[in-house]
Amino acid sequence: MNHIIRITLISALLLSNSICFGQSLKNEIDNIYNFKPSKLSQSEQESKIPAIDKFWNKIKSDTGLYLPALRNELANSAHNPYFYFDGTALLLSLSHNALDKQLGANAIFRCDLEDINRRAYVRTLNQLANEGANVTKAALKILRDTGYSFFVPQHVLTFDQSLCLTYMLVPENPKFYVDSLISYFKNVDTIAQRSILTTFWFAYSCKGDSLIKEIINDKSFNKSVRNIAKDMMMHENFSKDENDYIEKASQAELAELRKKSLQRFSDEALSELALTTMAMRKNDLCH
Repeated sequence: MNHIIRITLISALLLSNSICFGQSLKNEIDNIYNFKPSKLSQSEQESKIPAIDKFWNKIKSDTGLYLPALRNELANSAHNPYFYFDGTALLLSLSHNALDKQLGANAIFRCDLEDINRRAYVRTLNQLANEGANVTKAALKILRDTGYSFFVPQHVLTFDQSLCLTYMLVPENPKFYVDSLISYFKNVDTIAQRSILTTFWFAYSCKGDSLIKEIINDKSFNKSVRNIAKDMMMHENFSKDENDYIEKASQAELAELRKKSLQRFSDEALSELALTTMAMRKNDLCH
């Protein structure tokens, strides 16, 4: 047989096997993740766990074979929405690669918020943002839900929509989200507008502050939104202990405290985040 023809036949066979394998995994995923958790009772959800566990164990059993296929399916937009959150959790349990973290963030965007525990959703995107991924598209989805929040019982603390958005976006590079928030602002309800303003206040970007200042006197916006914007631009007074800490701490120490506060969901972390934000604003970097 001609050498070139033999190579062509082998290549075609390998391609055919690859396509069949990919289709097989796709079908398996669609058969396992054929439900919406939000539409099932607790017992019905629990009945799905064995099949999901079996799928996870299969992927883990041969990552050389299955991990590339899992990546392909997470990039495929044709699956049931719940797969993208659970599949991302599986991917991130096996890989710490920056590309996989971004792939996971992109996949989570395809989830249905009704199906995902809110605390898990925010924590996952917070972690990805802290690790350098761009989670903006997935984070902005919560602006459609005015009651989006979760409770932290250990601290008797509710993370409302504004804090959820802040903790998902502020850890990442501002260039990933500032323009998106500005473009969203006029097209969302007043609760979402307050959430965007809160995120901009904590982020302390010059573009964000420009928007806050514009809103103060723009009567096309709800009065409550204008008042919040006005309050945000007022310089707050520090307590003696806060002022002493800021005076003694270096910029590197303040930056480290801020970074750590954005990785913890507690009232103490929120206080530290507010303190470091006010310290940044004291320097008035945008003027």
